[in-house]
Amino acid sequence: NNRKYIWLMIVLGAPDQLRQRVAWALCQVLVVVKDAIGAAQGHTEWFLQYYDIFVRHAFGNYRDILKEVSYSPLMAENLSFLQSKSSAYIWETQRIKAYADENFAREIMQLFTMGLIQLNMDGTPKLDNEGNKMLAYTNNDIMSFSRAWTGFELQSNRGNIESTN
Repeated sequence: NNRKYIWLMIVLGAPDQLRQRVAWALCQVLVVVKDAIGAAQGHTEWFLQYYDIFVRHAFGNYRDILKEVSYSPLMAENLSFLQSKSSAYIWETQRIKAYADENFAREIMQLFTMGLIQLNMDGTPKLDNEGNKMLAYTNNDIMSFSRAWTGFELQSNRGNIESTN
């Protein structure tokens, strides 16, 4: 509830109402699910920092938003690439054949950027020579991209940010 109360007080009193409304719209697109965050109650600061990304970039570049969102601990935990390990690392340390977590790689391509189907400039689906819709990416693309999102760990708590200890 702290998170909602703080956000409400900022938004109601902010002199930049258009920026606040654009930020709200952006956070509805690049959404994080509170229930997907372990101990969400203790991370008010995480949620407020996440929302601040949209306030800062409300009139900016979508690529900059995606970059900051991607490095957010909230998104890392929400889409499960936090503590994801590469196949090579898992094999070397545990002798288990496993793959990097593909959840974030899939979501960033499917939901946050290009979608499932390639589109023409007018928004209609691109078709191949046989009249089938053309996919925007393949599972191999997802597997390759997921390898880039390995090795992310939470940083230690700092004194100026709330702690759950």
